[in-house]
Amino acid sequence: MVAENAQVLVTVKASPEPSAAYGDTVCVAGVRLDKAVPEWIRLYPIPYRQLADPNTFRKFVVVNVDINPSPRDPRAESRRPVLASIVPEGEPWGAAARGALLEPMVTTMCQLRAGLEENINGPSLGIVRPEKVTRLAITPHPGWTPAQARAISNFTSQPDLLNPNAKLIPLEAPRFEARYEYSCEESGCKGHKQRILDWELVAFERRLKNHSDQAARISLTEQFFDMICSPKRRTHFFVGNFADATKRKNFSVLGMYYPPAGSDYGATLF
Repeated sequence: MVAENAQVLVTVKASPEPSAAYGDTVCVAGVRLDKAVPEWIRLYPIPYRQLADPNTFRKFVVVNVDINPSPRDPRAESRRPVLASIVPEGEPWGAAARGALLEPMVTTMCQLRAGLEENINGPSLGIVRPEKVTRLAITPHPGWTPAQARAISNFTSQPDLLNPNAKLIPLEAPRFEARYEYSCEESGCKGHKQRILDWELVAFERRLKNHSDQAARISLTEQFFDMICSPKRRTHFFVGNFADATKRKNFSVLGMYYPPAGSDYGATLF
């Protein structure tokens, strides 16, 4: 099978999760720019921590990547990337360019959930604008399951064939889990409570490793609630669901987009 080439504006880099094949992998999502109408795409698996430097990328950067259909994931947006083909292009898009592309794609969380009631393989990625974010709930992370711990241990105990002198660093479990509680813009919304799976949350936690639990919770709240969800921001959530059909109706917050409240990006790029 000949791989298809895609041009993707990366909007999501989810937090790493244990993987038997790669030690740990990341789910990346974004918007395809090579289509007549922009559309969502999910790139998985990506063992981001093992990528060579030329293949690494930041959020809101455009990447060229060869893709194949996902052999185990029936969701329409899911593709399996050819890792060596990933080529980042240029610098991250600025606020106006991001908004002109993303804001015409905004839907509601209730609409995404309703779509899955009609078709379990319906849209599994989207960007939603909360009407009101009421709470950031922070709880201790339970740690890796025994199966996840074995996957990490088995992988890191193997030699790196490409770099035998390299030491593979085991993926540490995050210190906390965090969830947004919010209502979306759909009339009659009864509210949503969704776990945040953004890599930026985990990275921020790592910087607080010398803080007490109480101090760390305060810092997390200041960053991910007080700042990101401030009335001075036009807060949006990138959301996505799970490949497992039994969990498909459950969405998580994969990332955030929060331009200043006074910005107006009504013009579309396409």
